[in-house]
Amino acid sequence: MLNDLPESVREIAEVIGREDALRLVGQLPTCYAGNDGKKSNRVIMYVPKRLSPDHKLVEILGWNVAMKLVRHFGGEILQPANCRKIYSRYRDEAILKMLHAGARPSMVADLLGVSERHVRNLARENPQEENPHMDGKNPC
Repeated sequence: MLNDLPESVREIAEVIGREDALRLVGQLPTCYAGNDGKKSNRVIMYVPKRLSPDHKLVEILGWNVAMKLVRHFGGEILQPANCRKIYSRYRDEAILKMLHAGARPSMVADLLGVSERHVRNLARENPQEENPHMDGKNPC
C-alpha cells in the first residue's frame, strides 16, 4: 500500500510504516520558499543523530518509532512531500463516516477543521442513507 505515496514519503514509510509516516508529514510545518511568500509543496525535517525525550519527533511518533527514524536517517535533512491529497481523501472519508453515524455537520466541521459548507457539500456529493442532522433542524 506504499505505492500511493510520493517517493520522498515512501522512503520514510518503509522505515516507520505508512500510518506513522503520514502522521509525521501531516504535523510538520509547511515551508515558505522564495520572496513571493508562496507555500512549498514540501516540508523540511532534520532528523538528529540523538534524541531527547522531549524532542518533537518523540512527541509526534513516540520514542520507539522516532528512534527508528534516527537509526536510519540520523543527521539527514529530509524533504518529504506534504501528502495533502492523501490527507484530504482520508479526511473526507472520515467526514462521511461521522455523518453516517449520525454526527451533526457543525460538530464534524469543528472536529476536522473544515467549514460546515464543505461537510454539507461532501454529503450532497456522496448520498447515503438520510442523516437526520442534515436538514439543519435540531432533533433535541
